[in-house]
Amino acid sequence: MKILIVGGGIAGLSAAIALQGDGHDITIVETHDDWKPAGAGLHLPGNAMAALRALGINQDVAAKSCAFPRLDYFDHRDGKLFSLETEQLGWPTFQALTRSDFHEILCTKLTAPTIRFGLSVSAIYDEPDQAQVSFTDGASSSFDLVIGADGINSTVRRLAFGAEHMPQPTGYICWRWITDYPFGLTAPKFIIGHGQVILVMPVGGKRFYIYASTYDPGERIRDLPAGELAAHFARFEGPVREMLGAIGTDTIIHEGRLQQMIMPEWVRGRAILIGDAAHGTLPTMAQGAAQSIKDGLALADTLRAQP
Repeated sequence: MKILIVGGGIAGLSAAIALQGDGHDITIVETHDDWKPAGAGLHLPGNAMAALRALGINQDVAAKSCAFPRLDYFDHRDGKLFSLETEQLGWPTFQALTRSDFHEILCTKLTAPTIRFGLSVSAIYDEPDQAQVSFTDGASSSFDLVIGADGINSTVRRLAFGAEHMPQPTGYICWRWITDYPFGLTAPKFIIGHGQVILVMPVGGKRFYIYASTYDPGERIRDLPAGELAAHFARFEGPVREMLGAIGTDTIIHEGRLQQMIMPEWVRGRAILIGDAAHGTLPTMAQGAAQSIKDGLALADTLRAQP
């Protein structure tokens, strides 16, 4: 089959790796001029690690990630609430690493696809035998299958399914960054209180991924300066307070409004949605990457089963 994958993130690259050994002619288009993985850190729970094993890259991920057998939960006063022991629950060991490291692993596993940067789709016309696709550079081509792996604000979803399918606001705003603040943790630490959440997660090399969110349905908070994060989370005690106060001006912090996407269908004509384009979830569920990887595997299995 001649397959177009729109989007070079986790969903798109996972699908390409799952499909590339089956003789398909695969093209990936990515709107950025180079690989630019979004976000800061990545939490890979048990179902994600099982999917990576099926994809054949679990050992590569393990070599660059932190593994931990439990998750610790605290209140905002730094009092421990409980722990989840993955072994006792029968879950695979959790892993965590930076998004840039994970994206690099995915890129090194690509062998067959043609990759075109600085490009997206501008129109998709479903014809009886193929989909005719127009690109933002004015070119056009036909494909047997168009895979929309272009995130929660998917262009493929808008073109193939209609502009009425839009992500919905959740009322939360979040900040994500990587720090080398010396927490000394060996397991992820979830801190919860007053409509706010902070996650501190080791990601290897004495680095930690920080995720902080607050409920702001009125969208009063915009472009919060890094120096004001400590005041915004002033109710949180313990090492997190010191870490927030020590944020430097050179720290790259990703701020964003959290949205979710629930689609009634993922396939229309010769277009199919995977990853956040089909089912965008909140980061606190730790399922965005896991479901994106599983989508690619499921799609490859489905195509192999076709006569």
